Amino acid sequence: MDLKARKISGSSFTAEDKLEVSFNSDGQDISIMTHTIELISGANVIHGGGAAVGEHLHYKNTRYDANFDGIIDYSTVVMSLSQLVKGTSVIKVVCSLITQAEKEEFEAAIEALEDGGEYPTLERTVFKTGEITLEWADDTFV
Repeated sequence: MDLKARKISGSSFTAEDKLEVSFNSDGQDISIMTHTIELISGANVIHGGGAAVGEHLHYKNTRYDANFDGIIDYSTVVMSLSQLVKGTSVIKVVCSLITQAEKEEFEAAIEALEDGGEYPTLERTVFKTGEITLEWADDTFV
């Protein structure tokens, strides 16, 4: 499995950019996936219309994006980003997920739990893209 992103709109003269985020699940169904950004350096950045760095959002709509089995295709997500001040920002896109198989295993472990037994845990797997540079600057008159 891997996570990649590329800029699909925006320029160095605007605060707004859009990223296409691509996730290769190696054929595994994903139960839930959320996305956020990690600020490596530079000016602060928000995503999804106002979410802070580190704040996870679900970029898919369960009502419209799920198939008949309730499985959502997370292979492509579009993220809106906005730099809060002019300058250069370096970020990574971060996703956190639980596969359908992990969810089903967790649910089975809960059903099999006896009184006094140890409660199972379900931890999300995290993936990060490489570094993405965003720039917002003024052009000069010539």
